[in-house]
Amino acid sequence: MDWGWLVRLLSTLLTLLGVAGVLLGLPGTFLAWLGVFLVALATRFEVFSGWWLLSTLVGCGVVELIDNLISGFLLRRWGASKGSLWLSFLGGIGGSLVGGAIGSIGGFLGGAFLGVLGAFCGSYAVVYYWERYHLNRSPREASQLALVTVFGRLLGIAIKLAWIGWLFTFIW
Repeated sequence: MDWGWLVRLLSTLLTLLGVAGVLLGLPGTFLAWLGVFLVALATRFEVFSGWWLLSTLVGCGVVELIDNLISGFLLRRWGASKGSLWLSFLGGIGGSLVGGAIGSIGGFLGGAFLGVLGAFCGSYAVVYYWERYHLNRSPREASQLALVTVFGRLLGIAIKLAWIGWLFTFIW
């Protein structure tokens, strides 16, 4: 009996979990890679070589690093403080947790949606507050820097989703 379709189905589910993880701010690229790895195991590494798997695993790490660095690079480019870099990351985590907890009242989809929305709102709010009240920037400057944070997160998500999409093409 050919179990290849079942392995590919499981790999597809791992990829979808990876996409959900990316949207929630987690390192979902590794879940998608795990799906490719399962296909490699099922085919006894006939489809993918060990070197290819290793290079794509390293690629997952690079993509995750780029996602985390892109917001910081954009913030520094626009003149934000170092404190804003760290606080945008922490605000995103905190906003995701609060949004997810509130949204979980509406079930999984509510928790996921409000978790993502909370991550963006948390990053925005913390950077705005820090730049506006701690560093005495004008409301316009603080708002611009907070929007740069959100744009950086969106750009990082887009890069990670593109990587996952590329990995998914090797599953089927």
